Amino acid sequence: MNSLNNTINPLLIDYIETKILPQYNSFDKGHNALHIRNVIKESLALAKNLKLNNDMVFAIAVFHDLGIKFGRETHHLSSAKILKEDKNIQKWFNQEEILLMQQAIEDHRASAKEEPRSIYGRIVSSADRNNTVEACLRRTYTYGKKL
Repeated sequence: MNSLNNTINPLLIDYIETKILPQYNSFDKGHNALHIRNVIKESLALAKNLKLNNDMVFAIAVFHDLGIKFGRETHHLSSAKILKEDKNIQKWFNQEEILLMQQAIEDHRASAKEEPRSIYGRIVSSADRNNTVEACLRRTYTYGKKL
């Protein structure tokens, strides 16, 4: 991720690149590493002029769909749990930051009835939906094909 904003911790970037993003390679084409990279890029763009923690924005974008490996219906909850239990994440973020990131991940679903609880949740939710037409069609097709 050489194009990432220089304000993101390089150790966090390395961890994500080597340990987290490869997990998405086995996911459907609508939720693979390319989708996650698009969400990262869009999340950081949305957060650019806000005084937010870019490490948090980055981590939320990366972890937001990781729970799909345990089922789509509750993937937002599984993704938040994966982040919370990740010992490496605990090295870079305090408990208050981790809670905020968990909530943002839980709140990202398009089908959520409530508005996201924080700006971080609004960012990842918007970034998750704000993909190219091609990406949206691919995700819809892939999901529909599984049904």
